[in-house]
Amino acid sequence: MIKTNQSNQLNSLRRQIDTVDRRVVRALASRLRLVSLIGLEKKRLGLAIVDHGRENKVLSSVRAMAVSEGLDSELIQSVFKLVIEQSRKEQI
Repeated sequence: MIKTNQSNQLNSLRRQIDTVDRRVVRALASRLRLVSLIGLEKKRLGLAIVDHGRENKVLSSVRAMAVSEGLDSELIQSVFKLVIEQSRKEQI
């Protein structure tokens, strides 16, 4: 009986993680759609794709959010560096 309860609890937790994963993917998709629009606007305005000031601001912000959530800020920064790299590609 304990095995069944543990299995039910484990499955419930995994379903919750699956839900969170779907939200993360949807949020990234939404972000990349916005990035594409920003790329079009930068082209219209004759601006460079890379904005180091903005990128540094984003990284600083997510590091602070990570700390406030009790997460490893270096891990979150690494994840967002990948997101920013992909964002640059979307704007080209």
